[in-house]
Amino acid sequence: MTRAAAAVGRIDWPIIGLVVALGAISVVNLHSTSVAAGSEVYLRHLYWLLLGLGVMAGVAAVDYRNLQRMAPVFYGGVVVLLALVLVVGKEVNGSRRWLDLGFVGFQPSELAKLAVILTLASWFQRYPRPAGYGLRDLLPVGALLGVPMFLVLQEPDLGHTLMLLFIGGSMLAFEKFERRAMVTVLLASLAAAPVLWKFVLRDYQKDRILTLVDAEADTHGAGWHARQSRVAVGSGGVLGKGHGDGTQVAGGFLPENHTDFVFANLAEEHGFVGGAVVLSLYLLIILGALRSASLARDKFGGHVAVGVGALVFWHVIMNMGMVLNVLPVTGVTLPLMSYGGTSVLTVMAAMGLLLNINLRRTVF
Repeated sequence: MTRAAAAVGRIDWPIIGLVVALGAISVVNLHSTSVAAGSEVYLRHLYWLLLGLGVMAGVAAVDYRNLQRMAPVFYGGVVVLLALVLVVGKEVNGSRRWLDLGFVGFQPSELAKLAVILTLASWFQRYPRPAGYGLRDLLPVGALLGVPMFLVLQEPDLGHTLMLLFIGGSMLAFEKFERRAMVTVLLASLAAAPVLWKFVLRDYQKDRILTLVDAEADTHGAGWHARQSRVAVGSGGVLGKGHGDGTQVAGGFLPENHTDFVFANLAEEHGFVGGAVVLSLYLLIILGALRSASLARDKFGGHVAVGVGALVFWHVIMNMGMVLNVLPVTGVTLPLMSYGGTSVLTVMAAMGLLLNINLRRTVF
């Protein structure tokens, strides 16, 4: 067998198929929201998906050992962009999250997820601790994770701040730690919770959390999105109302139906069955990422695969929880399903990392 044939045999075709399937479903779903709003957002989403396929192929083609060497530079560049967005970023509803390039805008906090994945994976590769990492070892890890988290929180963007924390925490769970280090981190986190509530969270973020506790407290204000989303999901029943026949979107009751609450539109029009299909596709991607981690040829590849799996998992959990009103509204998108160019390209690049790891799981 030639080297080229061996490489083709290692391409993770199931991952590619899952990505294409989710992309196709997302375009169909966004078509109905576009018709209701009189826009062509589904076509723009299709363009981003097609561009994303090229990004996925490009990331897969580069030996990930080169990505490991480039990780510090990429991380530094993302930190600069996160700082820059606080100064010259486009302000929308009191938040600065976007850099406007004139012809297109992009969200540096999306790139921060990839930067954290690659940088933490590189650090664990360089500093292995077979006996377990101690508290002192966690300090540089905390710094690498804390800097982008702090900058994203200043935008303010609590959703992406939590995403960075959960992705980093999932990668840490892939390693062995001394018991004292784990207990210390746990106690410090508990002690920090009231401080974060009083001095860090903004008033509107607190309102969203309080609305979660009492869904009827502010149904026409902070609780409006969650309430209308639950109505949409519940009214879909088993099979849904049919494509384009959803009333929540058509009636203008469900805001952000093409981004944060895109799943609510899917559930209303395609019911429990449609929602279950999408969730199954995400589950298969996450299982594929864990499989890639187990087959990776080194610690760097394993950690990158875990980070990518965590990125998809936590996005789905936080978005679904928000849509079903079991988690606060944080503005976290649903991977590949929600409209957003930077989000789509970030997820596609992450899928390219999985393909990359599988292509090079053995030396050739």
